[in-house]
Amino acid sequence: MPLTRLQLSHFRNIDSADLSLGIGANLFYGANGSGKTSLLEAVHMLASGRSFRSRQHQSVIQRGQAELIVFGQLDNGFSLGVERRRDGTGRIRVNQAPAESSSQLASCLPLQVINSDSFSVLDGGPGVRRRLLDWTVFHVEHRYAREWKSYQTALRQRNALLRRGKIATDQLSVWERHMAQSGSCVDQWRAEAFEELRSHLGVLIGELPESPLAGVEMSYRRGWRRESSLLEALAESREGDLVQGYTRIGPHRADLRFAVDGEAAHNILSRGQQKMLVCALRTAMAELVQQRREKPVFLVDDLPSELDEENQQRFVYWISRCASQVLVTGIEWEATSRPWLQLDFPWNSPTVFHVEHGRISARQHPPASKVEWSE
Repeated sequence: MPLTRLQLSHFRNIDSADLSLGIGANLFYGANGSGKTSLLEAVHMLASGRSFRSRQHQSVIQRGQAELIVFGQLDNGFSLGVERRRDGTGRIRVNQAPAESSSQLASCLPLQVINSDSFSVLDGGPGVRRRLLDWTVFHVEHRYAREWKSYQTALRQRNALLRRGKIATDQLSVWERHMAQSGSCVDQWRAEAFEELRSHLGVLIGELPESPLAGVEMSYRRGWRRESSLLEALAESREGDLVQGYTRIGPHRADLRFAVDGEAAHNILSRGQQKMLVCALRTAMAELVQQRREKPVFLVDDLPSELDEENQQRFVYWISRCASQVLVTGIEWEATSRPWLQLDFPWNSPTVFHVEHGRISARQHPPASKVEWSE
């Protein structure tokens, strides 16, 4: 669901901005440190309640100010608002009414992000990859958020008991049954989404020129042995968990793995190939979500970085098939706009903004000259 209007105040070096966003591509160009990434960061906060660069709201609030505000209007008439204060308080609103949780924001504004942190999908910890899978399941299965929250509540209770040391087995059993009930649902929905995601990813990689990417294999590990039910696995793990003081198995330990010929993908692929793999994965996630709900919005920070022109063109073509809108940044107008001008309308008529020292101004762009794109 695209954004038609974005307002923000006191967000990092951006004192204030009120932008009318276009359908298709919105391009923000300017020097490093001008505020381009901060703008994408503000949209991410609008869709999730938090920054993608910091978990501390205080570091995002403009120096000398007490609060930041981000407001957005969607093209379906919905409005979203996030206020964060330096004292740690804040508000989240959907259609001017208080939201129960940040998940309401995410439900209204599905968002995909491609930035310098995207590589952590390949070389980071399991939690990064697990969150990507959870984003996909959240947007295709409306019951997922409730069951995942129920599982996490039971997990915290079991861990609290484990830390106490000597406890009666029946006390643990109560929470293990809760974990097994919710956790089994979580795993089933994850496994189903994974199979569809793997299929979409395979098709996208098949569109690329021959390279090591063709040999990438993605696998799903659910967090406990496949030959055991979750309830059985928790009982078997109980003694060791008591020694360690936490629950070592379960859906909270799930992971996605990417390999080439049995070797971790990030050890085989070049930096550019890794970025293209991440772009393909994010596109596959968006394709799956758009089939069930709606097209997400993409945030792309510095598209030309580490992608040659051919791969840039391929990726923006993918975006045009599965996104409702994209906000993309770059240093130079020509390099940032070039791949978009090769697409069909409305993508070849981007809305353009220049960013300088935290000030954002709309600019005219040259008329598009359409070039045929061969699939």
